[in-house]
Order: sequence, then C-alpha cells, then structure tokens
Amino acid sequence: MNKIFKVAVSIVIFVSLIPLYGFGQQTAVGKKKGKDAQAVPGAGDTASYSPMPAAGNKVLIGEGHYFVYGFDRKPKLGTVIMKVEMYSDDGKRDTSLRITADAGMPSMKGAHETGDRPFVLSKKGDYLLPISIVMPGDWEIRLTVLKKGKVIFRGRYNFDV
Repeated sequence: MNKIFKVAVSIVIFVSLIPLYGFGQQTAVGKKKGKDAQAVPGAGDTASYSPMPAAGNKVLIGEGHYFVYGFDRKPKLGTVIMKVEMYSDDGKRDTSLRITADAGMPSMKGAHETGDRPFVLSKKGDYLLPISIVMPGDWEIRLTVLKKGKVIFRGRYNFDV
C-alpha cells in the first residue's frame, strides 16, 4: 500500500511540473508551438466559427454541400462520439471532404482543449470523432470542413454538461 502511495505521489508531482517546462503545448490546430507551427487562419478564434444549429438540423456550408450532426448520446462526463453525415446538394452522401474538430471549455481556454483532430470515416459513410468531456460546465466544439485542402466551413456548437 505504501509503495502504491509513493508511485501515485510521484505521478502527481510529475504531471504538475509539465506546464512549467512547456511540454505538450499545442496551438489551435494541434501542432507544437514554434517555427514548425502551421496555424489555420482563425483557428481557435471563436469569432471566425459560425454558430451551428442544434444537433439533428441541416447545416448549409456552401460549395454544394450540407451536413447533419449528432452524438451517440447526450453530451455528459466521459466520452461522447460526434457523428457527421455529409451530403451534396442533391441529397447524396459525400465522403470526399475532410472534417476536423477541436473541443474545449470557452471559460477555461487552453485548459481542456483537445487540439484539432480529424474525424474518421466509418464503413457507413459517417464521419466520427470521440470527444472526452472531463468536467461539468460550458463546452464548445469547433468544426472545420475542408475540400481539397481548402477550408470551406467553420462552425461551432456550444453545450452545457
């Protein structure tokens, strides 16, 4: 028991020192800070992300596309899966786009940010992304849709846990 306590204390001390040395500092697009950072214009700036309607509603993005998004369950503590179904204007599924998202707490900028992560395409043609909700409060998901490497849409969805 005493050995486990010592290991736990060592881990807590190590983890608390990480911010002092800048390990793992992320920009809004998930790249390390410094000369190699590749920031997307407006990434991390909520003013450049349009508010999205509630889950289940059609979101028009121009470029001949729209999408519908939702979650595998109501967002609460733990992991929730965000699902995006992308369509062309004629109503056919479109899996040719790239979708990324960053989630975090607007009131605690940088404390719980996930960094920009890509959605994974399922066999059914759904774009899926697990998001970890680590504490209660206001949360925001910032979604970016790219077509041939060019940003065609940025939107944000705010919710409370």
